[in-house]
Amino acid sequence: MKMISFWQDIEVVYKDDDGFTIIIGLYNHQNLDEKGYKALGIHWETYPTSRGVLSPSTISPPVRDAILSGLLHQAVANKNMEQVKSITKAIEFFA
Repeated sequence: MKMISFWQDIEVVYKDDDGFTIIIGLYNHQNLDEKGYKALGIHWETYPTSRGVLSPSTISPPVRDAILSGLLHQAVANKNMEQVKSITKAIEFFA
């Protein structure tokens, strides 16, 4: 599904079996800024949408940090090194 143009340079950092997906990238609300700002977004395979275009929700920094911390803890506990690398990359993206 096509993603709304407000998101640029996105990378999927987490996706579960139910299609819940976490992305990082530059978010430029209504394409009003020159380049946008670093943001964490969430979506499911085809939700939420706007006019038939995937429109991931942006997550505020405190909630973003809590989500990434929890996912990193889960990845370490499960010894999932691929997920540890991906979540660590997302954390570094915002550092």
